[in-house]
Amino acid sequence: MSDKKPMLFLDEIQIVAHWEKFVRRLADEKYQLFVTGSNAKMLSSEIATTLGGRLMVKEIY
Repeated sequence: MSDKKPMLFLDEIQIVAHWEKFVRRLADEKYQLFVTGSNAKMLSSEIATTLGGRLMVKEIY
């Protein structure tokens, strides 16, 4: 119904196996994504490698 892609908010997605690949595919398809979580795995360098150039990390205390 619209020619714009929806803005997606994914919270606590780290509990889903291989979520990084799913998020990367969405980012490559030009979706605007916001991924949040409270797990240390979210900050791992492995994720930065998988999503290289497609993420901005913002830690909130």
